[in-house]
Amino acid sequence: MKPPLSKVVELRQAVEDDLPAIARIMNHPPEPPTATLLGADRASRLGDLLVRSGVSIVLARTTVAVLDGALVGVVDCGSQSAIRITAAQLLRLLPGVCVVPGPRLPRGLYGLWLRQRVQFEPMSDAFPVAELYVDERLRNRGIGGRLLQHAEDLARRSGSPRMCLETGITNPARRLYERHGFRTMATKENSRYERVTGSPGRVLMVKDL
Repeated sequence: MKPPLSKVVELRQAVEDDLPAIARIMNHPPEPPTATLLGADRASRLGDLLVRSGVSIVLARTTVAVLDGALVGVVDCGSQSAIRITAAQLLRLLPGVCVVPGPRLPRGLYGLWLRQRVQFEPMSDAFPVAELYVDERLRNRGIGGRLLQHAEDLARRSGSPRMCLETGITNPARRLYERHGFRTMATKENSRYERVTGSPGRVLMVKDL
């Protein structure tokens, strides 16, 4: 009997050479709200741009899961989510948006900006899990739980009394977080955000340590 994947994946610090694989795992397929805004192909390309630009992930605080030499999961923890696009960040991104041509691009950037209305302020006393993704071909095999446990180990070492993360209200990953002891602390909904993305909003989840 083969051991579960959660037992055989290797966890290590992410490096710059991992960015293409991280972008693939995070954006192929793209999250439903962004896919609704741009279409799946353009959403994936914009997501790749955000990864390469350092907007959607903090490489120095990212751990990757590797299986048979291939990157299969990623967790960015210890820093608040970087998807908080300001006007200055939008200006820096403009030279690269040529990789995402099409009339839906302005609407897509507008939707990403609207996301700020359903995000939460940083919790000063909590260790944040900013991003967690597993290769879609290997989900529900324990890899996400292994990455969450790694984040918890780091949180305990940091002395934080609790962990926090935020995710979409309709994201199926909420079940994973609940199984690992996270509970919903607050919910933010926004009708304009829902109109353009199809998603009602986001939830803040916490776990006491």
